[in-house]
Amino acid sequence: KVKARLPATDTPSTDGKRYLTQVYDIVKSILDKQNYSAININNNVNAKDHVYGHPGYYVKGGKRTGPMDTYLKTAKARSNFKLMSNTKVLSLVRNGAQITGVQTDNKSINGNGIISLTSKGRVILSAGPFGTAKILFGSGIGPADQIAYFAGDSALSKYLPPSSQYISLPVGQNVKDNPSVNLVFTHPSVDSYDNWAPIWSSPRATDANQYVQSQAGVFAGSSPRINFWRAYGGSDGKTRYVQGTSRPGACCFTPTYPYNETAQFTITMYLSTGLTSVGRIGVNDASLRMRTITKPWFTDPVDKAVMVNAINDVLSTYKQIPNLQLISPDNVTSTETHVTQMVDSSNHWTGSTKIGTSSSSSVVDANTKVWNTNNLFVVDSGIMPGMPMGNPQGAIFVMAENAVTKILALSGGA
Repeated sequence: KVKARLPATDTPSTDGKRYLTQVYDIVKSILDKQNYSAININNNVNAKDHVYGHPGYYVKGGKRTGPMDTYLKTAKARSNFKLMSNTKVLSLVRNGAQITGVQTDNKSINGNGIISLTSKGRVILSAGPFGTAKILFGSGIGPADQIAYFAGDSALSKYLPPSSQYISLPVGQNVKDNPSVNLVFTHPSVDSYDNWAPIWSSPRATDANQYVQSQAGVFAGSSPRINFWRAYGGSDGKTRYVQGTSRPGACCFTPTYPYNETAQFTITMYLSTGLTSVGRIGVNDASLRMRTITKPWFTDPVDKAVMVNAINDVLSTYKQIPNLQLISPDNVTSTETHVTQMVDSSNHWTGSTKIGTSSSSSVVDANTKVWNTNNLFVVDSGIMPGMPMGNPQGAIFVMAENAVTKILALSGGA
């Protein structure tokens, strides 16, 4: 269903050509020496060990597309759909388990900012792992320490239900995200494309004109040029998958010796499906700003060991490629030290409102309904209990389609 509405393409340029292919060719040469095979990624969705291919994009006619260009358009055409902009959800109005309305900051709505529900009405939160968690905290749903911050806020405490109606659930816990580590190389065949920095202010005229005239060329796609995957068995007996993505340009590192910046490119390594590390998100001061309370990267040492092993494997054959130089990590930094120092977020958050079978370890049930409520649902990546294989947008769309099917099958809604 998602594939029909949002088909991906690995040739986003309208002329069917690929651009800046040098990075693909170099990384391919590295991987071929490690017995990888080339595939069409989206035609072989379950092949994720020793494979590489051209990235797929949600691009149509040389222009980026997505749910705003498809699902939102058809939703807006419905007579019973209303899109309200400049309106922030603060909390849910509820009487125990029953949600009776949605409290917003837009006082032009009924004079009090409340969107009221009918007796059969339902609420679906889709504000993302951080946004949905904050709404739940402000509605008296979640860990006691998080609700307490909202109870202590003079502006928002009035929107909380009585403390006797608080619902204790592990909102913001069990959070996962792909840890990512960059490897930076140079090769004389590569055009780093000025690190993509001047595209908005002073793009290369030839490429800009080509895109304006026919939506073709470099600007029709994004920067990644190749994706690859490999499976690893951890010391705990669990299988973890590592994804690599490579693109022209580089950032966010301090070189120790001179190098050719115009020829640099990056391989980003991600620990993916099967990772076991978890963290926590929430608020921890009176600002009520959502943030990472416990970082979810490598809290399990086996995850880190797998990442170190995967990077060592990628680096095991790069010296066989003529004129290919490794810039980061430098020649005095071990892989383990590099991983420790450089690990960062991929901003692919899951688990903050995890789906499950028990209210002690999850936030929503198999129908995506929040435990101990009658008519409150969550449909965003926060309910996903693990990490998807690659960048998560496709998996999120599929999850949402399945969630909607489950919700519509339940009684209620009007």
